[in-house]
Amino acid sequence: GYMIHSRLLPFSPNYFYMPIHPHFLWADLFKKGKNDPNNLVHILKENVLFQNLTHRELTYLSGLVHERVYQPDEPIFQQNDRGLGVYVIAEGRVAIKSQSLRQEVLVTTLTAGSLFGEIALIEEESMRTASAIAMEKTVLIGFFKPDLVEIIERKPAMGVKILFQLATVLGQRLIETTHKITLMKAEQGLPPGPLSQ
Repeated sequence: GYMIHSRLLPFSPNYFYMPIHPHFLWADLFKKGKNDPNNLVHILKENVLFQNLTHRELTYLSGLVHERVYQPDEPIFQQNDRGLGVYVIAEGRVAIKSQSLRQEVLVTTLTAGSLFGEIALIEEESMRTASAIAMEKTVLIGFFKPDLVEIIERKPAMGVKILFQLATVLGQRLIETTHKITLMKAEQGLPPGPLSQ
């Protein structure tokens, strides 16, 4: 049987218990053994979330993250799935789509170097607000919440750097969202409201 942890809750009557660490979901999909660790360090360094890390910290991080290759039209996650972590596009393109009122809308297209799914690193029971689908053969680097927790516990200074950048990314997303809402309200002739002030 499964050992029940106090933080683990069943999500539906026929869904048992989510192990604390989601890596089992990616067994044989995300490969721990990297072909070129130096290239991975370079990709991580180029990303906003990890750009302030030292070479030693990036090397440590490269041992925690997971890589996976997705085929064209393969879903990475679906809207309302439980969020496990953040993804960095090493190569390829990803479509972010949102389902509303029986209509699927293309929110944006992301290319190499882009980051998505970051809110799952901080929300306790994060649910994906959109779907992500590989548009072509795509290589993703996955960084899961338990990896972040491990860094915070083992290397607090490194953890603080990542959290600060994460806060910066989330702040930027909020500014972008507020701007879009303001533009939409302006188009509809509505007052801007408190969000845009």
